[in-house]
Amino acid sequence: MNSVCYVAKIEWHCNDNALYLAMLPIQEQQYAQRYAHPQRLRSFIASRLLLRRCLSLYHQQSLDWRFLYHDKRLQLDSTQTHLHTSISHSHDWVACVLSEQAHCGIDIEHTVMPYNFMAIAKRFFAKSESEYLQRLQSTQAFVVFLDFWTRKEACVKAWHKGLAHHLAQLSFDVHQLNPVTTPECYQHLPLQVFCFRQVDWQLAVAIHSHTPLSMPPLVVFERVLGSVDTP
Repeated sequence: MNSVCYVAKIEWHCNDNALYLAMLPIQEQQYAQRYAHPQRLRSFIASRLLLRRCLSLYHQQSLDWRFLYHDKRLQLDSTQTHLHTSISHSHDWVACVLSEQAHCGIDIEHTVMPYNFMAIAKRFFAKSESEYLQRLQSTQAFVVFLDFWTRKEACVKAWHKGLAHHLAQLSFDVHQLNPVTTPECYQHLPLQVFCFRQVDWQLAVAIHSHTPLSMPPLVVFERVLGSVDTP
């Protein structure tokens, strides 16, 4: 398997963050101190716990998986695995992708309509995308908005850039999954994009490839931790 996507529902409330934070290595517990907001801390803890669970599942062995940071981007320790990763979280959901391709990105978004999504589209989307949304009824416009947004964010992550970079230069339409236009500086890194949707969330994953790829498997867990890991 070249790439696998994983999604899990975060099973604890923010009040229990300390209990789950204690399951992380000391270095990550110290790193987590920068997250003052309980919801952001909860998402941080969940993403690291899920990633360790998925690495053990993929490799069929449990290790003390080590995570590194380069330019604020999480990386896996190459002495432990040949895989690369991207993580995402939204409300009660957390997701990650494990891929043999270094340029991979994932985004998950909770399917709750924000009142200002059209203003967000007008600011960050390509003109053709924004104009298309304006022709749709509000409910359908939000479905398309979420589809475009997750695909955009997955691509930007795959290029190892922050969310504010190149969103308007990266455009999609409803008739094909891969980008219609891409920034000139990343045309040497074409991406294959795949989408998954359930009632509570929308997910997109982008993987660098010059040739067509098969849709990666998606594994959905009812909770972040396996039964043997529960604190």
